Amino acid sequence: MEKTRFVKSVCSFYPATRAKQEQGLALVITLLITAILVAVIVEIVYAVHIHISMTNSYRDAQRASLLAEGGVEFAGMGLDAIMKNMSYTALNEENSYKVFAEGNKALVVKAEDEHGKVSLNAIVYSNGETNTEYYNIYSRLLENLGLGKELSDTTADWIDINDEIRPGGGETYNYYQRLSSAYAAKNSPMDSIEELLLIKGYSATTYKRLTPFVTTYTDGSININTAPKEVIMSMHDDITEDMAQRVLDYRRENPFKDTADIRKVAGFETIGFSLQGKIVVKSNIFRIFSKADVGGTLREVEAVVQTGQAHKILFWRER
Repeated sequence: MEKTRFVKSVCSFYPATRAKQEQGLALVITLLITAILVAVIVEIVYAVHIHISMTNSYRDAQRASLLAEGGVEFAGMGLDAIMKNMSYTALNEENSYKVFAEGNKALVVKAEDEHGKVSLNAIVYSNGETNTEYYNIYSRLLENLGLGKELSDTTADWIDINDEIRPGGGETYNYYQRLSSAYAAKNSPMDSIEELLLIKGYSATTYKRLTPFVTTYTDGSININTAPKEVIMSMHDDITEDMAQRVLDYRRENPFKDTADIRKVAGFETIGFSLQGKIVVKSNIFRIFSKADVGGTLREVEAVVQTGQAHKILFWRER
């Protein structure tokens, strides 16, 4: 009797225990499924957020690019108008630097006169011979900037068409072919100032110091209305810093309308004659910087344009 009662008791215990285990397992499974669903939903929401952000970023980037390109066009049109309506070019903050802003969009445009710089290609004639006058101008510029004058020789050797080594220069066989990553001297005019980084003696620091004062796009003539003090000083051995400053002060009030007007500046009564043929008062080649911001997305365009009837793009870079 007792044995029968015990067996019944045990049999009634196991079903109850199994039921509780199954209920616990069902709860665990439910929690797992819920956790998985939450994770999936979070991933979907995150993916949608990323997609929307990427779409917005792409849209803003496209708009910023178009706005920056438009800035170049706008500056080109303004410079064309200056060329058409004025007999001289004298850039100032009003016509060389513009800022526009509306809503979440902003545009900054800046123009530089390439004729206000020293032409690197002008230091060598097309036949490979040294153009002594412009070679000396570049040498003085280097000296004024605290850089080695031997860079005039390395630059001339890079451009000229022969393999004759100047005293401080370097040619393919004696320098460039001996580098770990060998290459040849170009032996032709430079296409852009970035080539300086390939030439013997030029470091990134030297390049950065020089870039505001040199160009590869002009024939060598220098606009006395836009040339900075360092360039003006390089044009003749006898031009001191004080004399160059007088030119800047004079043109601020009275832009030069004729190259002969340089002789009206104190100290240039005689030197002014020797500058004829090397200076101009009007320019047609400009470097334009256009920077656009759309919703925090930035795009920049740097371009060199030739204005006037022969309007064309000489250089274009976006970043």
